[in-house]
Amino acid sequence: MIHVAVLAGGQSRRMGRDKALLQLGGQTLIERVLAAAHPLGYPCVIIGNPAAYAHLGLPVLPDHRPGLGPLGGLYTALSTTGAPVLLLACDLPFLTPDFLRHLVNRRGPHQAVVPHTTAGLQPLCALYEPSCLAAIEAAIQADQLGMRNLLSNLNLDLVKEKDWRPYDERGLLFANLNAPEEYERAQAALLKSGIHHAQHQQ
Repeated sequence: MIHVAVLAGGQSRRMGRDKALLQLGGQTLIERVLAAAHPLGYPCVIIGNPAAYAHLGLPVLPDHRPGLGPLGGLYTALSTTGAPVLLLACDLPFLTPDFLRHLVNRRGPHQAVVPHTTAGLQPLCALYEPSCLAAIEAAIQADQLGMRNLLSNLNLDLVKEKDWRPYDERGLLFANLNAPEEYERAQAALLKSGIHHAQHQQ
């Protein structure tokens, strides 16, 4: 069975504090990501510091090999679950259950299902098969820790804009919050569209 793995192990250097626990529309960023994944009904794990996220009531896995960034988080998730992993960054607060369902429904012969946007590939909102592990281990051995470098060595199903656009009414689907100004923009967008009201009604 597919597992959802939410990456919450980053240093949040640009934000200056733990971004996973920033509030947005009455929920923390990580709670918003978990809420988007919850209707899919898959087991969820958090990759991060158990002390920081124990209150969420889900398994929290520390990185098997710390200091490797998102690649290390994916390695931890795949090697622990032994299952396909829907990998989600903790700072994607506008993900929706419908879009995540579309992503997993595309599962097929490819090693990963990855959205492609004008900004490039979105490796932290993607589905990875256990067959990726050999490529991940090779990348770690070679000290090539970039996620996009990994993707160049995998057989990908690219989710093109025409496929994900119907799920992105507000143009915020892949908005990730790395810096304070991005957080402020997200707060403004939320107020403008009243998303938090709609979310509470779901």
